[in-house]
Amino acid sequence: MRFARLILYALFAATAACAGIKPAPGAEDSVAIVGATVIHPERDGAKASEPNTTIVISGRRIVAVGPSSTVAVPPKGTVIDARGKWVIPGLVDGHVHFFQSGNLYTRPDVVDFTRSVPYAKEVARNQSRLPATFKVWLASGVTSVVDIGGPFWNFEMRDTAERTSEAPRVAVAGPLISMIADPKLDLGDPPIIEIASTEAARDLVRRELARKPDYIKVWFIHRAGEDLAAQEAIVRAAGDEAHRAGVALAVHATELIVAKAALRAGADYLVHSVMDVPVDEEFIALAKKNRVLYCPTLFVIPGYQYALSNTWQPTAAEMRLADPQIVAAMGDLARIPSDLIPPTVARRIAEPGAIVPPEVAMRNLRSVANADITIVMGTDAGNIGTLHGPSVFREMTLMQQAGIPPLHVLRAATINGAQAMRREKEIGTIAPGRLADLVVLDADPATSVDNASRVYRVIKDGRVYDPDELIRSIR
Repeated sequence: MRFARLILYALFAATAACAGIKPAPGAEDSVAIVGATVIHPERDGAKASEPNTTIVISGRRIVAVGPSSTVAVPPKGTVIDARGKWVIPGLVDGHVHFFQSGNLYTRPDVVDFTRSVPYAKEVARNQSRLPATFKVWLASGVTSVVDIGGPFWNFEMRDTAERTSEAPRVAVAGPLISMIADPKLDLGDPPIIEIASTEAARDLVRRELARKPDYIKVWFIHRAGEDLAAQEAIVRAAGDEAHRAGVALAVHATELIVAKAALRAGADYLVHSVMDVPVDEEFIALAKKNRVLYCPTLFVIPGYQYALSNTWQPTAAEMRLADPQIVAAMGDLARIPSDLIPPTVARRIAEPGAIVPPEVAMRNLRSVANADITIVMGTDAGNIGTLHGPSVFREMTLMQQAGIPPLHVLRAATINGAQAMRREKEIGTIAPGRLADLVVLDADPATSVDNASRVYRVIKDGRVYDPDELIRSIR
């Protein structure tokens, strides 16, 4: 038996050596996923699926991927029997906000429930609840997220995530450079700061660059009668300052004329769909010139509509994988005294109406996809009705309903998401040398992205997590 183990370990070491990677001493910390169908979203057609495959992980990295008949399993370490299961790269959500929770109280600038829950109490809850929020991301198979703007404490949040094993990787932006003020969100460390000149934009960017952001973010709000050219100059100034430091520029721009101005100003990442009118040839040309990343965020508006009409209901994935505290709070409208409910919300409850998918945004997503512009899956999680973690499955389902094939939706949520993280050489694909961020599923996500919610195990940095145990550990 000892001789056989030595032979197996020798084979494993040889496999790892061929990949240019050294296995951990004794391979006690190895993980082998045996017999799975591996989905490679970056590939096309039949090459995207590899049945009966074994993946070997040593330490934080993948060291071997190949047919189970030829890839040796280390004699020690963890073995996951994945026969009848599927493996994909760890999912990436390219648009989240940790300063928001997803509950009714998290955006008093949109709907004011502060007489029920003061905003300072909500923000303190979000800060203290970070360990739980990190866990719901991992439990949902999301091993990386881009927090695309928040207070300066976002940088401490990123540091906390880096020190926490049960947390996703986090890329981060600081306070949003904005065309308008948002005083209801200002508790002394505002997530949104009004900027009225190009020099003020450069000054704020320099303050953020001192904290080593992954992005500079502009909240490009343009209203009728305002000087679009002057606003574009502010965005360009912010982008120029960021680019000089090697940092990418992300822009919130939801109208076509605003999105085109953002692209002319140097935007690298459009973090929402164009939602008002169909995109045109000029937009496509600008997006291609910038090699822009395009994040559609299809569910976030319906999320508000469901929540504020008191018709929001958790999906099966949310019941299993979301923060139980937030799921419970989504029913608060039925418990809040009527005199504390804002009149606009009261009208929504009385006359909820039909909630339809964002049709213009979905058509624009098809147009962008047909133009071979890189699409990144992102939810805008933290906004009212869009919960951290399992909202990715609502978003991916809407992307599929928009006409994006399941494999391409997975591509948007893996390798393209890795580009949004600025870590495409380390994550997003399943190959020797890559960081071991993987999801083991009970059903085939290449036939329907709904199956991506069937999470059996999650592996991040080579550590194996049971999603149900992660949720049970939340207090």
